Amino acid sequence: MTGLRERQKEQRRQNIVEAALALFKANGFGATTLDQIAKQAGVSSPTVVNYFGGKQEILVALLKAPDEQAMGEARANLDENSDPLDALCELEGLMTRYQLRAMPTSLWRELAPFLFTGELSQAFQPWNAAVVEEAKALLVHFQKLGKVRESVDIDVAATLFNQYANLAFIRLATESVPDREAHATHMRSVLGLMCHGMLTG
Repeated sequence: MTGLRERQKEQRRQNIVEAALALFKANGFGATTLDQIAKQAGVSSPTVVNYFGGKQEILVALLKAPDEQAMGEARANLDENSDPLDALCELEGLMTRYQLRAMPTSLWRELAPFLFTGELSQAFQPWNAAVVEEAKALLVHFQKLGKVRESVDIDVAATLFNQYANLAFIRLATESVPDREAHATHMRSVLGLMCHGMLTG
């Protein structure tokens, strides 16, 4: 019975997320209300609040899912022959691909001014922290293999990766026609500069 209840809760949570995304796409994030999300999902407004707290938290859930998929894929592709620069580029590239699929350019354009300051940026802190931790794990992997210098401050490198990737992604996502190829070339160049100071040999 407990398993069934958990599945029902997860399905309700998913219904709320999907309803919110449809409304965010149609009306914009700012114009969408919790009442509208509840109605679209077929639940009460208190239920939405109980599951998420507010629409900012729903947005974070929408953005976490693509990154979790990207991080899982990037982790699965790591082996002893992997190159640190290639691995960082792959992680960033996968996150970019899935985030662009997750939300349309119009929504990214609306959200962009609020992603780095204010309440929305605070709501994103756990999401950013998860990306930093993944980058740290990746760099520690290469440090143990002797491909990243022992003296490198992994915390600083992972934070730098996350912060610059965020800035570059917002620039890409708010273009009228996102040029992913130019973005990938630019990110490889920037990450190459970062790696140049970390790699051994």
